[in-house]
Amino acid sequence: MKNLITSFLSSIIFCVSAIKAQVPVSEEPRHHPVLQNKYIRLLDVWLPPGDTTQYHIHATPSLFVILSQTVTAWQTKNEEWVTDYSPKGKAWYRSFTPDILIHRVCNLDTAPFHVNDIEMLDAYNTTGVSRNKRLPFPILFENEKAFAYQLTTKNFNRKIIKDRGPMVVELVTGDDIFFNDVLKNNITAIKAGNYFYIEPGTSFYFTATGTTEINMVLFEIK
Repeated sequence: MKNLITSFLSSIIFCVSAIKAQVPVSEEPRHHPVLQNKYIRLLDVWLPPGDTTQYHIHATPSLFVILSQTVTAWQTKNEEWVTDYSPKGKAWYRSFTPDILIHRVCNLDTAPFHVNDIEMLDAYNTTGVSRNKRLPFPILFENEKAFAYQLTTKNFNRKIIKDRGPMVVELVTGDDIFFNDVLKNNITAIKAGNYFYIEPGTSFYFTATGTTEINMVLFEIK
């Protein structure tokens, strides 16, 4: 009887531990929620060398961009580990509906793994026609949820962008770029490896004064 009770208690502890280890991605300790509003929740993910995340659940349409150059491995729940090379600047989209993903990630490299995960919580829902028109930048991809553009040094000019949806700037590499808010007459510097959120309807343009080639990903929520 004693052994039976011990076994039963061990089973309960194991189940509780398994539940605790499988969390929504926004609650996983290496995924830091740094911005949330009606439209997005931005998770800034830092994984030190040799570290592994908890099993976490992706269930919300999301945009991703890699901000480091890292060798990683990932394991979908109940499957084998898969080794992957994560190049700096890689960007993609995944709906996670209905294909909910439960996985964990391990950093096999000697440098930190840095990625931004942008969960899309709501559409912009504007009636303006500009919502479905591309900006005059090279397009990485487009779907029913968002545009993703890739900007390099030659794309920076003083042409004003206005009447657009919420955007997230991701400066992958290069010297500082400058976000110029026309109506507020305000300039904000954006450094490599950092994000910058642009409110919907903002009138703005980008400038760059450095000499190092720029690689920037610009996400726009439809």
